[in-house]
Amino acid sequence: MLSDIVLFIHFFLVLLVVSGFILFPVGYWVDWRWVRLRWIRLLHIGFMGFVTLEALVGISCPLTIIENQIRGRETSESFVGYWVRQIFYWDLPADFFMVMYLLCLVWTCYVWKKFPPRGSI
Repeated sequence: MLSDIVLFIHFFLVLLVVSGFILFPVGYWVDWRWVRLRWIRLLHIGFMGFVTLEALVGISCPLTIIENQIRGRETSESFVGYWVRQIFYWDLPADFFMVMYLLCLVWTCYVWKKFPPRGSI
């Protein structure tokens, strides 16, 4: 199902961003070289900034819109797709997400300052 593929890509991107909140500081302390790569850190802060801007402006993620449009034409969902969706989408007010995204962006900026990337892009 195409909608499940979009859902898995979306879930994977969220997993990468969320794991960066923990892996960048830990990796800095244990001297993982990849956490200091500027392009990875720029990608991370870029994603976090994009998500925060979406929440502030009040628009949905393009991947969510695409998935919902595809699902409108489909009648079934895979077992794995169902559970990823249950984990991924929370039924909470938009204000909760806006505050959460802002806090995550602040944390991302703090980690950038405290554990700066090195080298060129």
